[in-house]
Amino acid sequence: MKKKMLSLLLVSAMTATALAGCGSSEEAPASAPAESAPASEAASEAAPAESEAAGTEAAADDAAAPDYSGVELTYWSMWNAAEPQGQVLQEAADAFSEKTGAKINIEWKGRDIKTLIGPALDAGEDVDIFDTDYMMLTQQNDKYLADLTEMAAAADYEKHVMPILLENAKEWSNGKLKVMPYQPYTTGIWYDKAMFENAGVTETPETFDELLAVCEQLKASGVNPMTCNSDGVTLLYGYQLARYVGQDKVIEILDNADWANVPEAKKAADDIHTLFEKGYMSEYAPANYPEGQNEIGFGESCMILNASWIPNEINQNTGATVDWGFFPWPSVEGGVDGAEASMVGAQGFGIVDKSDAKQEAFDFILSVVTGENDLKMAEAVSSIPADTENTEWPEAVKGAEPYFKNMTKTYEWAVGLENNATYKEILQDNLIKLTKLELDGQGFIDAMAASK
Repeated sequence: MKKKMLSLLLVSAMTATALAGCGSSEEAPASAPAESAPASEAASEAAPAESEAAGTEAAADDAAAPDYSGVELTYWSMWNAAEPQGQVLQEAADAFSEKTGAKINIEWKGRDIKTLIGPALDAGEDVDIFDTDYMMLTQQNDKYLADLTEMAAAADYEKHVMPILLENAKEWSNGKLKVMPYQPYTTGIWYDKAMFENAGVTETPETFDELLAVCEQLKASGVNPMTCNSDGVTLLYGYQLARYVGQDKVIEILDNADWANVPEAKKAADDIHTLFEKGYMSEYAPANYPEGQNEIGFGESCMILNASWIPNEINQNTGATVDWGFFPWPSVEGGVDGAEASMVGAQGFGIVDKSDAKQEAFDFILSVVTGENDLKMAEAVSSIPADTENTEWPEAVKGAEPYFKNMTKTYEWAVGLENNATYKEILQDNLIKLTKLELDGQGFIDAMAASK
């Protein structure tokens, strides 16, 4: 694979293995004065007014800020201090401390927090706030979490939250709000717009047959239409099968090993086999992470099915400046799901129910997931803003905005195909064989049925 050594060197310098990256924002040009005047004179005349206005604004902020002097909050973070997310969070903590007098002690736990937090709280560890994936936070840690419903109502917080995220959060906690989402993400096909244009592709595909036609155009233009990492094969098959039967049925098939009795399971396998058999996938796919996805940054491949952190990862890994487009995984003939169904997720903050400083903790989190700090987070890693009042999405993920706002069905990661520990490795192995053309659709179904 071209530039593999460069890719490996760059990967060693990545700031995070997932959901990490560094975005940029443009400064608005300063507007010229309506009437010209000597610069020193204009400055001297403006300074008192500006100073007075700034002083008034600062006084108003100080008056509105609660006095939390003497309060200490312990926050266990899923990030590392050097990551862009960690840097934004530290700035937010410092600003909150300066404004309120509260001291925030951040302990950078990284992604291991998902296994560390439960045992720590069971052992009586003094933690006020922690964060991780918002579904994992509620579904695995609900018993530790404080109900934030009343504090959220008093702060009018819910108007800032995307409806589908709020609905999910409450559903997982029996109607209570126990998590505050931030850094939302979604899944679909991310593609290089320039490659579409060069191949003469003018419309994004809405059906699987249209996707195949687009792949043929891209292949004829001299690029690999699609690529994937080895851990992305469950995404490919999961989305195709879910388009036929929906997520609940996908999980039922997996849990019951009911592959042979659901015709759509073979149809989906045949479809994925077609992508590889026709040469619509890179010859290296499925490649080890992140070699597959990096092909887009190196100009070798055009499309990948993955989450909204992928554009930023690829740009970081390869030094590319891809002009990214997005469309949902296409629908299929006779299927039940379409563009309205996708993985819609976020990271999330929770407050430990045993905390003696719940209001203080809530106010700090609110300052992170709304307003300026939320915008800083989005810009730092090219992620979707959490606050609905931050309407300008970073360029890398902007293409997903119109689809994201209309999604009404929430898929789990890989549509739940990685949830069953009994079959996870068996499924992965057989999907790799399917994509390597060692099995056809029927062979895949036979292999999975035999695993029961």
